[in-house]
Amino acid sequence: MAQIYSKVASHPQAFTPIQKPPQRTFHQLHDESGRPIIKRLMIANRGEIACRIISTCRKLNITSIAVYSDPQVHLPNKIPFILIDLCRDTQSLHVKQADQSIPLGAIDGPEGNPHQNIKLLIKIALAHNVDAIHPGYGYLSENAEFSRQVRDAGIIFLGPSPISMAVLGDKRSAKQYLLKHAPEIPLIPGYNGPEQTVDRLLIESDRIGFPILIKASAGGGGKGMRIVRQREHLKDELGRAQSEAQRSFGSSDCILERYIQRSKHVEIQILGDCHGTVVSLMDRECSIQRRHQKVIEEAPSPWLKPALRQRMSATAISIGKLLGYESAGTVEFIVDIDTEEFFFLEVNTRIQVEHPITEETTGVDIVGLQIFVASGGCLEDSGYFRNGNAPQIGHAIECRLCAEDPSRDFMPDLGFVRQWKPALQILPSAQTEDVRFETGIATGSEVSIYFDSLLAKIVVWAPTRSHAIEKMARMLAYTVCIGVRSNQSFLQSCLLHPDFQNPNYSTSFIPDLLPILIQNPYVDNPAQIQESLSFLPSMIRREINLPATRRRRPFRNLPQNFRNQKADPASIQVDVVQIPTQPAKTIIVEWPFTRTVGAFRLVNILPISRMEAQKSIEKDSEREVKPSVQLAQSYNEISSHVRQLHNQNRSKPKNHRVTLDIQKTDTFEESKIRSWDLHDLYVSIDFQEYRVFIVNEVSAANSDVGSHQRFFAHVPALGTYIEYNLFSLLTYGESLRQKLGTTTTTSDKSPKAPMPCKVLTVVKKNGDRVKVGEIAVVVESMKMEMNILVAAEGIFNTNMTKGQAVEEGVVLFTIS
Repeated sequence: MAQIYSKVASHPQAFTPIQKPPQRTFHQLHDESGRPIIKRLMIANRGEIACRIISTCRKLNITSIAVYSDPQVHLPNKIPFILIDLCRDTQSLHVKQADQSIPLGAIDGPEGNPHQNIKLLIKIALAHNVDAIHPGYGYLSENAEFSRQVRDAGIIFLGPSPISMAVLGDKRSAKQYLLKHAPEIPLIPGYNGPEQTVDRLLIESDRIGFPILIKASAGGGGKGMRIVRQREHLKDELGRAQSEAQRSFGSSDCILERYIQRSKHVEIQILGDCHGTVVSLMDRECSIQRRHQKVIEEAPSPWLKPALRQRMSATAISIGKLLGYESAGTVEFIVDIDTEEFFFLEVNTRIQVEHPITEETTGVDIVGLQIFVASGGCLEDSGYFRNGNAPQIGHAIECRLCAEDPSRDFMPDLGFVRQWKPALQILPSAQTEDVRFETGIATGSEVSIYFDSLLAKIVVWAPTRSHAIEKMARMLAYTVCIGVRSNQSFLQSCLLHPDFQNPNYSTSFIPDLLPILIQNPYVDNPAQIQESLSFLPSMIRREINLPATRRRRPFRNLPQNFRNQKADPASIQVDVVQIPTQPAKTIIVEWPFTRTVGAFRLVNILPISRMEAQKSIEKDSEREVKPSVQLAQSYNEISSHVRQLHNQNRSKPKNHRVTLDIQKTDTFEESKIRSWDLHDLYVSIDFQEYRVFIVNEVSAANSDVGSHQRFFAHVPALGTYIEYNLFSLLTYGESLRQKLGTTTTTSDKSPKAPMPCKVLTVVKKNGDRVKVGEIAVVVESMKMEMNILVAAEGIFNTNMTKGQAVEEGVVLFTIS
């Protein structure tokens, strides 16, 4: 392990090495027969947290039992087949890793999500002789009734008692309890009462003062949370918060709090046993949030002073001791940066998503500790905790890699993960020491409408915060996640921004800096690199992805479409490349007849603006020019440039020298009719070398005329991947024919579903006159609520109904 040294205060010239604490395993107790108390453990959850729990089960020789939803779903609204395919859970990583896996039934059946069906889960646990159930996080993890019924069935629940969960797990009841039993604990001014009418909440909001924060009383994770800055917006925002809270936690109750403008979100991890001991595993900072959901966490908080840290830790322990708290829990605080005052927020009566950074800095397995105390273990006897606190060494950071598009207000994405290759599999071991990837995905996994958008948690430990930041940025840059949009580049922008280097950052870090954070963190002009590497799809198709029959033919070393009449313009070797993120350009990639110069290939890359051609088409559309004429004009825009490539009377384009060095090739079969080639390679252009990971669609012999071949290129130098569409001249011409006539403005008046989703609310009524910016329809996908806004003034009309499931691209409403 590489060692970092710190100065010892009493000896200015002396240095001591900072080493990561070794992870300590707490073995559970045994029964009278000498066998462990917990032998078979069922995980009432899925995804990465299920995989995390399975990992500890393996270390402790406990049989792990996973649950999953069936591939067939209940289709009350006749959802198209594509949605059935996307909700498949049978191939999830947690199902493959567990010792045993049990189906729960349809994910969208008449009785709702089976992961939230208490009777079903307990029935399955009893039928399979389960000793204990771990709820993970989300779903039923903070449901006191679930905890009670599990215990009543004679099964160990790896979580706090039903009483602790009922009192502390609900924000409203927790604050009311603390006001009565521990008035010394500071609370944010707010309203925690049972009356939930709009009139009552308006009165309380006026008393508290705007801006206020609406929060779901029964849960967390940003669900049911809204900032309201003006009184007139309270009613609408309250309705949406209550709706989201009901769907997420089974209760629509909300609380109100004063919104502190410059604040930090700091939490203390606690753990209690059945002997009355409650200890602190110290602090985490979770101030980097979008939509009130954490995306970057670090431990310890770089801002907290030692005295404040100790006071907050002592407060968290005292809260846990009030009810004899057992198992893992997190006490969350909001800290006013200007006054350094801290206020109690809530207690999460479950394991947290971000628990790994605490494990990294304290050297304990929190899941293992949950099993230890559930079996009757005593924390005081462990000899690990000093004065109720765990030691903290070094610094750890966690980033949540999510399937979402930060440039589109973090709208979630779904589809196939066509390649998943964490940095652990790419970089040398010396660079990936003390790095964890916690994920429930693999190459070929499906990101579904029915589950959370979290793809993976990336966790790093380093002796210092600055080293941890640099290590995390490198892990993100060298992690290949192709197939769905993600926040990968955005996370790197956050880490490398100067304001993050300053520990004084607040919870408004992302909202304040969003326009900057969605830019590439490494290069000022990523479009230039995208263009310079646009030869890659063409080169790979011409030199690598050749049919096996052609490889055995005579003259197989000649380039594709070879002509020996070099002077004939028709013999020019040309492909057309488009970059979806640069819709205004088309790129011509031409391979001159001089095949090589030493070890290099020569290539010409000619970007052409499509703006003028598009304006010409739109102008002709207005004049009702025949479609065939519009098509000819569009195609001539490209073909004229091709013909002029080697016109003796014009200046010749610059030749680029390129090389391609394939390291490894694999194949991913998405379905029986579609597969993808995966290439790990080095490429250079004009002596500038890049490491690149390519995923390209394998062209079928019977591909539709006019179709293109899709290429994805993950470039660590950019920290993300580039998407390319590759055409031959023929298929490009046919693609123009297919697109002809689509340049209309109807999309403004007929907005479509951005992805498969469910209609939650139709806000407007048929016949209503609407204005631009008003909310017309509210939909939900991947546990995230989205407002569909009016983009054109007019009369509203829709066929959508509440609860209706719709496919991506379906028109949600029209404006006439």
